[in-house]
Amino acid sequence: MMTKALKGTIAAAAGIALGLSGVAAAQAQDEAAGDDVSTLASGNVVLEDGIRLHGQSQDPEATMIGLDLGDGETRTVYCIQIEVGLLAGNLHEERPWEDIPVEQLPLVLGVLVNGYDGHNAADLLAAAGVDAANLEGFSADQVAYAGTQAAIWTLTDGWVLEADSTEGGDALDAAVTTIKQYLIDNSEPVDEPDFEPSFEVDDSAAVAEGTKVGPFTVSTNFDSVTFAQPEGATVVDENGEEVTSFTDGQTFYVEFAEEKDATVTLVTDTLTWTTQAGRTFVPVDENAEGVEGQRLILAEAHTSEYAAEIEFEIAVEEAPSESPKPELPVTGSSLTTVASVGGAVLLAGVVALVLMRRRRAAANWGSDA
Repeated sequence: MMTKALKGTIAAAAGIALGLSGVAAAQAQDEAAGDDVSTLASGNVVLEDGIRLHGQSQDPEATMIGLDLGDGETRTVYCIQIEVGLLAGNLHEERPWEDIPVEQLPLVLGVLVNGYDGHNAADLLAAAGVDAANLEGFSADQVAYAGTQAAIWTLTDGWVLEADSTEGGDALDAAVTTIKQYLIDNSEPVDEPDFEPSFEVDDSAAVAEGTKVGPFTVSTNFDSVTFAQPEGATVVDENGEEVTSFTDGQTFYVEFAEEKDATVTLVTDTLTWTTQAGRTFVPVDENAEGVEGQRLILAEAHTSEYAAEIEFEIAVEEAPSESPKPELPVTGSSLTTVASVGGAVLLAGVVALVLMRRRRAAANWGSDA
């Protein structure tokens, strides 16, 4: 049986994992390297005519708002501050909820789960019991958007619709009010979606048997991380089949070419990251600094692929075999365990470097990296 130990320690493994601390750290590394890379989503505001609403405090128009992704697509977003003006000329960039001065965001996301996402107007009207045949000349999309926006303002600002709730007649009033109330009555709080990327490998069950080390289990919120097979080793699944990408919950092994000291290099290819519905956006200036203006919330998910050409080397060396395996201080782990932890160093390190060094990705969503 091959007993290998990776050059490194448990502390080193923890350090690599902490290197994957989120987008901000990756951006700082990229800026230092002269690259402009981020998994942060951003876009320019696109406006379409909506329906004017009548409320007790003011009569805003539920203008249909989207973010231009830069690839010919827009994603539906909503205002979450009725008293703050929209800066339509500014780029809007993703921020975590803790940076958004708005209460009730979990309930707002609950509304978005059931509300209009830019594609489901007919389904929403039917679910709310609205007669889609009598919308007084407005489209189903406009009515669905207005009802969803009214529900959001009700939660974020305590805004109250008048009985004469729209610029239209009784049928339009009833349609918008019914959708608004349906969403309020049928939505439960939803936690904030992931803002920062994460990638961890559980090595607790890993052992070295002959030339094979594993199993390792991936825990990540990336949709996928792809890579080329390394020289001198093969990444395989539990059936011995080659693996060229990692997804959440995946189990894998590393099969070395032979039982000897070796250096294995894993070269990443791409990673896929989804900006989930419920992510919040703020207007920013030319320096990407947040400025005072209407905050927006995303109603539909958006997936982007980022290219990466990163090498991460890991060296293995023969552990002493003439005496019992030495115990590591404090943890009591054997050197075989160090080898399995090293596998986690390898894979976590790859993703950290992907974030730090992948080539330039355009600022607008969906742009080719």
